[in-house]
Formats: sequence, C-alpha cells, structure tokens
Amino acid sequence: MAKYMALDLGSKTIGIATSQGLIVTPNKTIYFTRENYIEGVKKLKVEIDENKPEILIVGYPYNMDGSIGPRIEMVEHIVNLILEHTKITEDQIRRVDERMTTRMAKEIMSDLGISKNKRKEKKDTMAAVLILETYLQEGKN
Repeated sequence: MAKYMALDLGSKTIGIATSQGLIVTPNKTIYFTRENYIEGVKKLKVEIDENKPEILIVGYPYNMDGSIGPRIEMVEHIVNLILEHTKITEDQIRRVDERMTTRMAKEIMSDLGISKNKRKEKKDTMAAVLILETYLQEGKN
C-alpha cells in the first residue's frame, strides 16, 4: 500500500497530511519566515525523511476561472526547492486543484465548534487533508 503526503503550500506555512491507504491523518503545520521558502523546505525535509512518502501531493492554487496566477509560480518555486533539497523526484509529485480547500477547511472546523484561534492554527493542515482526500477520491493513485 502506497504512502502519501499532501502539502498545502503558503508564503509562511506548509500544511501536511499523510496517508497509507484511504485513511488520511492530519500531520502538522510548518511555520517559516514569510517567503523564506528554503527555511520551510528544510523543515519539510525532516518530515519527508521521517514519513518516507512514495507520492507527494501538492495543492495547486488555480484562479477561480481555472487560469494560472502568481500563487502557482510560488508553489512551483517551492516544488523546485523540494526536488533540489530532498530525495523526492518529479515522478513522485502529483499536483491537485486546491481551489476552495482553505475556505472549506475553515468551514468544517467552524461547524465542529473549533475555536477561532484553533481554526487559524489548524487551517493549513486541514487544507492538506482535503487535498489528499481529493487525490484519493479521484482514484489517480
């Protein structure tokens, strides 16, 4: 059974979720200095080395109209750093449309009665969970 790791990449956070099979586990959120992507990737490398994912699913932030915007450029920059600083190869990376995942994550946590502070703290990890669930449900694994 394949091991998966999903990432919700941001300008100062990386939300992480993992799965072996169909059960998705929220992992953690990595925090780094705004736009210091090397710092974030070095912290992510520790998680990759520990979890040894076979497939790395990356949330791809298309614009609402489906076009490519500046956030995709940021994500691709981080993906290139991951390829450069870890043992992950391009063949192991899958890009999944992440439109609305952060908003959905906030709504789910709000519906569950999670406090505003905890929602803010957990939104990136929950978004990574939704990205991984989307990938698994699409059956592209």
